[in-house]
Amino acid sequence: MFAARQFVNHGHVRVNGRRVTVASYQVKDEDIVEVKEKSRELALVLESIVSGERDVPDYVQVDFKKMQGKFVRGPKLADIPYPVQMEPNLVVEFYSR
Repeated sequence: MFAARQFVNHGHVRVNGRRVTVASYQVKDEDIVEVKEKSRELALVLESIVSGERDVPDYVQVDFKKMQGKFVRGPKLADIPYPVQMEPNLVVEFYSR
């Protein structure tokens, strides 16, 4: 997670062809996220492509050869891989006090 934030902050990522340097940038449906041309040969990038450590969720389409992904849609609550069922209404109730 920290390496990914730093990777974005250093300008190695493009969204819809534009450089993004803010790790908290919110992508929208149908946005194309890609690794910058010059950054595709970095050891970190090459290692993470061959690593089977992460699964790609259904709401993201990835083309590893082009080093780009398409954010198809925002994740639904059921798509979030946490072992506990999240209840947003309880969070809202907690912070409304």
